[in-house]
Amino acid sequence: MDNSHQYISRIAEVLRENPDGMTISEISSGLSMSRNTIGKYIEMMFQSGIVDVRTVGKARLFFLSKRIPVTTLLNYLSSAVVQTDERFRIQSANLPAAEFLGTGYTQMTGRNILDLLVIQGLKPEIRTKILSPDRPLIFTTDLELNLANKKRFVWLTMADVVMYDGTSGHYFIIEDVHDWKEAEESKKRYYALFHAIAAETDDRIFVMTPEMIFTYVNPRFGLAFDRDPQSFIGESRMNICDNHAKPLIREAAGYVCSMGEPYRTLFSIQERDQVRWFDERLFPVHDNNGTVREIIGFSRDITGFQEGGSAGVLLASMMDLLFEAVITTTPAGTVLSWNRGAEQMTGYPRDELIGSSALSIITPELNGGHDVIRETCNGEVIKELKFVIRARGGRKKKVLLSTSQLSFQENIVSGVCIVIRE
Repeated sequence: MDNSHQYISRIAEVLRENPDGMTISEISSGLSMSRNTIGKYIEMMFQSGIVDVRTVGKARLFFLSKRIPVTTLLNYLSSAVVQTDERFRIQSANLPAAEFLGTGYTQMTGRNILDLLVIQGLKPEIRTKILSPDRPLIFTTDLELNLANKKRFVWLTMADVVMYDGTSGHYFIIEDVHDWKEAEESKKRYYALFHAIAAETDDRIFVMTPEMIFTYVNPRFGLAFDRDPQSFIGESRMNICDNHAKPLIREAAGYVCSMGEPYRTLFSIQERDQVRWFDERLFPVHDNNGTVREIIGFSRDITGFQEGGSAGVLLASMMDLLFEAVITTTPAGTVLSWNRGAEQMTGYPRDELIGSSALSIITPELNGGHDVIRETCNGEVIKELKFVIRARGGRKKKVLLSTSQLSFQENIVSGVCIVIRE
């Protein structure tokens, strides 16, 4: 019968009565035990963190440690940690090991861990590998066990070790990775599905970091530039944009990252000596902390509708016939369109204002802090509001202002339309 616990308790008690420390000889004399026996158990207690030692001259003084023993710390881990002898008989284990092995904590000592794992569903071929003399010193594998009557994926690590008394043994660490493995499998399925859909669509689909560095582009994106899609990986989105489109694209990505919401915008890009218009939607991909980790973009070429479509031409012509100023902006206030009425009312020509901030004209500071663009995006209805705008040269004009949301897709505000009349 192993009396280790009894000996260790007696040594601990005499050290507790002598907090300044004792030599092995003093402990031996106080307990009427041989120095060899005391030395053996003091070494075990030192390895377990129960005692500490300090040297005074040639003497080594042992005293109870104020550290938490390693075996106690292991009980706070979610993974099972089991120490066995050379024949796989359990010598010690932490509390989670009882759940993994399907047995009571006080009943584990002395039982064969492989027998317990077989009961939990360990397959014969894995058991054979563990017992094989040719396996590596550190053996790892994933396996499926029955935990609380449920199939769970676990990660098993087994290491051959030499104990402090010189005997051989093993350490087993069993970690429940079921949720992680299922998440990885689900991620692989959705990743494959996304790529399959992206490869078949005529839209330009891409994935980029918040810094607008490409991590994926679909074949249609590569075809538009006569490039291999893989050649875009690591390149900045800004490298393939006209200068006048860069502020709009940068603003769109910034909105998605800061607000964590989708964004939709219209812009034109010079491609192969031709101006092409795009309707682009950006969607955030969040990590577990809610931070935007990536941005998925869907860019659709609408050049035919924007330039060749009679409806678009007619609408632009009608806007220029109006005496009212009609302005459209992004949700952040960047001017997208500026009709002739806006030119006459403010004195600013269209080419000078498009791409700049409308807030330089529709100044909140002149109107009690009213930011009509932000308020409209938040769902407020603004109609015939008495307002003061700042015209060219700093002139102030009293006007009536109305706004409405621009939305190309349900629940996504793509911009604001502002109508101003004197």
